[in-house]
Amino acid sequence: MYCTNCGRKIENGERYCPYCGTKTFDEHEFNQQNANFNIPRRSIPVCIILSIITFGIYGIYWLYCLANDVNTLTGEEESSGFKVLALSIITLGLYELYWLYKVGLSNFQAYQGEMVDSYRALVYLLLGIFGLNIVARALIQNDLNKYATDL
Repeated sequence: MYCTNCGRKIENGERYCPYCGTKTFDEHEFNQQNANFNIPRRSIPVCIILSIITFGIYGIYWLYCLANDVNTLTGEEESSGFKVLALSIITLGLYELYWLYKVGLSNFQAYQGEMVDSYRALVYLLLGIFGLNIVARALIQNDLNKYATDL
């Protein structure tokens, strides 16, 4: 398979040219594949405000939902929402730092054929270390909303 923009040889199944970044897939086909996911769209400002108003209780629920939605997109069941929630509470938030880093590395966007940032895992981890987990969750939710359906 060859890139239609730069003409370089790329592997079959690549959705973007690794050299110039040109899209190499049919967008209609891509949208049909995304229709199979049953992820609800969540309003990021509402999630943040509810997390603050409820003193973090909604934030715990939001973390649970994020973990389950990421698993739905990636097709992995390694870290369920309950596991992430329970281990985060038991380890006083250390597991959530690990999970944030792992979500950044998982690049669920790559599973869906999008170009991804290679530094995403580090950004999520640093936000978590500096106590800005809610910002990292908002960034993850923003990415999830791209694949969400309005329920």
